[in-house]
Amino acid sequence: MKSFKHIVLVLLPLVLVATSFKDDDNIKGKWVFSDSQREVEIYLEKGKYVGKITKVSGEIDAEKVGHTLFADFVYSQVDKTYSGTIKPPDGLTASGEIVVLEKNKLKLIVKKFFIKKTFLLTRIE
Repeated sequence: MKSFKHIVLVLLPLVLVATSFKDDDNIKGKWVFSDSQREVEIYLEKGKYVGKITKVSGEIDAEKVGHTLFADFVYSQVDKTYSGTIKPPDGLTASGEIVVLEKNKLKLIVKKFFIKKTFLLTRIE
């Protein structure tokens, strides 16, 4: 019985430490922007997260479908955020940061020089 207590005392801290690390894969999936019907799919490619536009509102923006909007996003265990490059279809680039608010909610922060814009995304699948 004493050895069982020792095993529990050794394993319990290990389990707690192992489960305390944030799963850095929780942004993968399909997301919709809260301000429009734009949808993006985020997936892992060559060790970095990429987001492609999968749906837009209206036929005017139809050529944007398939465009890589998020590029080279990596997870920072220290900051608990994903950082990378935002590449809008118009050709400009900006730095981006994704923060997981909840399991099904993301905050996207886009920064270019001193301008900063925040978007909310909701998981659709």
